[in-house]
Amino acid sequence: MLDNERLTRRGLLAEKEQRLRQLESSMQGDIHAVRLALEPFAPLHEIRPDQAAAQAVELAGKHAEYMGLREEIAALKRALGMAGN
Repeated sequence: MLDNERLTRRGLLAEKEQRLRQLESSMQGDIHAVRLALEPFAPLHEIRPDQAAAQAVELAGKHAEYMGLREEIAALKRALGMAGN
């Protein structure tokens, strides 16, 4: 692999890893929001299943992107000879 091509792939890898970290943080926030909306000890009239459902749908979309990024990162690492990392 040419040095220029390798540098380009390393840059792409760094971008994807950064996006992965952003998604992880965002998904943790979504999980927390769903839990708050469905507080198990709150009276039924105080829970917010509509908010929990909307947040869960958002979480599902982020999770799909997250899983795809994990696969892309693994492929880039293999191409760069970093498969064991």
